[in-house]
Amino acid sequence: MKAVFINETGGTGVLTFGDRPEPEIGPGEVLLRVHASALNHLDLNLRAGNCRRFPHILGCDIAGEVVQVSPDTGSALRVGDRVLLDNRVKCEGHNLCAHCAAGNDQWCARQQRIGVDLDGGHAEYVTAPAINAYPIPDDMSFAEGAALPIAAHTAWHCLITQAKLQPWDDVLVQAAGSGVGSMGIQIAKMMGCRVITTAGSDWKLDEARKLGADEVINYREVDSISDRVRELTGGQGVDVVFDCVGADVWHENMLSLKHEGRLVITGVTSGSATPMDLSILHGKPLHLMGSGGRSRRTMADVMKMVNQGALRGIVGRRFPLEALAEAHQVMHDREFFGKLVMEH
Repeated sequence: MKAVFINETGGTGVLTFGDRPEPEIGPGEVLLRVHASALNHLDLNLRAGNCRRFPHILGCDIAGEVVQVSPDTGSALRVGDRVLLDNRVKCEGHNLCAHCAAGNDQWCARQQRIGVDLDGGHAEYVTAPAINAYPIPDDMSFAEGAALPIAAHTAWHCLITQAKLQPWDDVLVQAAGSGVGSMGIQIAKMMGCRVITTAGSDWKLDEARKLGADEVINYREVDSISDRVRELTGGQGVDVVFDCVGADVWHENMLSLKHEGRLVITGVTSGSATPMDLSILHGKPLHLMGSGGRSRRTMADVMKMVNQGALRGIVGRRFPLEALAEAHQVMHDREFFGKLVMEH
């Protein structure tokens, strides 16, 4: 089958479009004909130096058509079903780790990730446990389906499970143009919240408004994000900050929160080390949370909303599979809104 894979880490030049063996279906699995696969910053990190298995096919966000179902799955999936994949492979059946046996599969001790620990979706075919495949609406394109899994599941987990979003909350979503940020805007508006969001380009802020953002901040045009946030909230600050940026905005995140505000972080694309003024945390006080693991139950909740039409994948740009190196460069340059999707 045709695939894009790496035999070593490095720049975009290590991405090879060529032939790889077609995967063989195993017990409890389905075989997918991949029609679309989306990029994540994780792909760039793996390619640049974090990958430890070669040759390796990248691609964690996957949508396609079921072409084979193992007879022992006990699943309702059928050949021809249009699905997307949850890329986190966890314990199944009777041989469960202690976490899965306790119903906390988000901490599965044997967890592996499609596209990271296992070959991913930048290929014609991929296998996955049937439990990881979720049907998508008939009117949803495969590209839109591929734009959903990691961004939607991450944003849902952070905002609904961790931050316990309420309809009356004011929410600051950092990085509106990112996959997770654009999904966070959708989820917060679905909950009835007032959303303030940031980006470094006016055209990205225009796109954020189309998703429902109430107020937008071009961080290149203000001296302080937090000062502007307080102006927009009558001096109070926001109830929730949702951040996938990290070090560059950490101090501004803290200053943007009202007393007893909640900050949940799910990415450190700008860096992970930052000084922290503990007096802010002590004085307000604040609730700080990380993303952590994501459960099958929350993925099922996300897919209910997707199939009800409440959440849509945001496709920023589309590329043919053989142009993956170009897509990696576009992601690095950050000149897109939503998700970059490879169409197969």
